[in-house]
Amino acid sequence: MMIRFLIATLVSSSLFLSAGCGSDPQQSPDQPPPNQLSDPATCGSTQLPRVIVRGNQLGVVCHGSEVPVRLKGINRSGLQHKSSLGNAGFPSNPQDELHRFRSEWNAVAVRLPIAQDYYMGSASYRDDIGNIVSATQNERQYLILEVHGYSYNLNPPLPDGQTSVLWDQLARRFGRESHVLFDLWNEPRASSWDVWKTQAESRIKTIRSAGAQDTVVVVGGLDYAYDLSALADANNRISSGLGPIIYATHPYPFKGTPPHVEPDWDRYFGNVSRDVPVILGEYGVDEMIMDAQAARDWMARLHRYIDGKGLSALAWSVGDMPHLVLGTNGSGVVLPSNPPDPSRPTDPFGIAVKAWMK
Repeated sequence: MMIRFLIATLVSSSLFLSAGCGSDPQQSPDQPPPNQLSDPATCGSTQLPRVIVRGNQLGVVCHGSEVPVRLKGINRSGLQHKSSLGNAGFPSNPQDELHRFRSEWNAVAVRLPIAQDYYMGSASYRDDIGNIVSATQNERQYLILEVHGYSYNLNPPLPDGQTSVLWDQLARRFGRESHVLFDLWNEPRASSWDVWKTQAESRIKTIRSAGAQDTVVVVGGLDYAYDLSALADANNRISSGLGPIIYATHPYPFKGTPPHVEPDWDRYFGNVSRDVPVILGEYGVDEMIMDAQAARDWMARLHRYIDGKGLSALAWSVGDMPHLVLGTNGSGVVLPSNPPDPSRPTDPFGIAVKAWMK
């Protein structure tokens, strides 16, 4: 989630509802594959099938045949700034919480932001991440391990030299897990695309050299992982010899004034999704950004848009603002004193996401 979340726009709902910037919010020019699978757990295996990439689609092998797949899920944040599962508000058995999001929300995928310094410096933290990997495997959920930054600098623009060391460790430990995907870096920015592409390819080579040849790697766009427009030029895409790659965008209403809607989404990520696989690694809204009705309308438009294109999407977040759920005492989540309660979706954000995932 962008640190700029609280300073961005506080836009008026009237600007948003005026809308449409000349577009019809009910229409999308693209049609997803008619047989997109929504839950690969139905494929019958005791293990989730590994996600594969075919053209601009994600897929899995199900009952012996390749089928396109679409992942809907959540971000379970907290461990990017908390040093243990307990401090991040997880119950003593983290599977208990994950099970509730799997069963009550139908969250097929979980994106887990982690801190580079915690992982590299703490054996107990590494064990905690391993526990989440095991818990999601047991729940037959896909897990996207995402390097968010550092505990002392939550959202830096680009990785440093130690990030390759971290990815080597993660790939060696978790690259064989069929349900695990890797997200290179949270929200790249303050860089040219050439610089970011070079850095991303360097880390991907590290991952492949460490044995994770088939693990899908997520590469975020620029402008806080929002802008994928550079990929319209095929020369800007990650080299084809580096294994399965998908590209992430993080659309939020505060990306523009008035809030960005269909024509903007086309420009920043929708148009290129015809050529490359795109996932919404984060998205969200709450009443600190716009009033409740405007937030409902924006969410409805975004969900229609990504449904029309058949894109995978992961809502932000369980542990940080904008919150998908309230805490166990009925007020806002505070980690660890008021941990998230999956039975209490926030209104309007959590309610909209939960209904969409069902």
